[in-house]
Amino acid sequence: MKRFFIHPDEITKPFPEIFGQDAQHIIKVLRLSKGDHIVLLDGSGLEYEAKIVRFSPDRVYVSIIAKLINDTEPPVRIIVGQGYLKDKKMDLLVRHLTEIGIFRWIPVVTERSIPQPDNKRMLSRAQRWKTIANEAVKQCKRSIPPNIDAPLSFHKAVEQSNSADLKIIFFENETIPIKRSVVPEGQTPSEIMIMLGPEGGFSQKEVEFAKASGFITASLGPRILKAETASISACTIVQYLFGDMG
Repeated sequence: MKRFFIHPDEITKPFPEIFGQDAQHIIKVLRLSKGDHIVLLDGSGLEYEAKIVRFSPDRVYVSIIAKLINDTEPPVRIIVGQGYLKDKKMDLLVRHLTEIGIFRWIPVVTERSIPQPDNKRMLSRAQRWKTIANEAVKQCKRSIPPNIDAPLSFHKAVEQSNSADLKIIFFENETIPIKRSVVPEGQTPSEIMIMLGPEGGFSQKEVEFAKASGFITASLGPRILKAETASISACTIVQYLFGDMG
């Protein structure tokens, strides 16, 4: 069944309404019909099987048939502080990292970030990333989209790590890879923050600031990876070691 978002307040209504882009997709692109069954996501982790009962020009009305159980959300919350890359690369990462299962995405303007967007463009990009993340959630059968932050400076992004049980900054000059043994035996972190650099990597000054804030440095191996490859690899490794891919 096709999957669509619905506002949580709609669920308790006799005939919940789907509106916005999802409604247009149902009506104009998929051309679904009255009686078709779909899955609704309320963004909080709850899902519902629903049946389409009628249409208006910009709304789809449904009836709820059953609440569904979804067990695709990872047991660990992974926060990604991503050094700002060129726009298409950032779009790609939001999609792929949502599929891998990240909890939160923080675009980070670093010393070596090539794009230096102004505030208006930053807000526009953040909204686009939310849209991309929502589409990826529907495609990969997750139930909760990752939180998408507006871009932050490196120092402010590091300050967002206070709640993390484990903090990792991936640095090209490090030779030791991340291992399960960085956490005491028998313990599993519930929240991990990882920092990944832009095309030019992090500066030594940035790495030292992160280390002073409790981050450990880690390597992604002996080969030089493109920034977007490094981010996907790092998130996959962390999800394998501490999440549900291992």
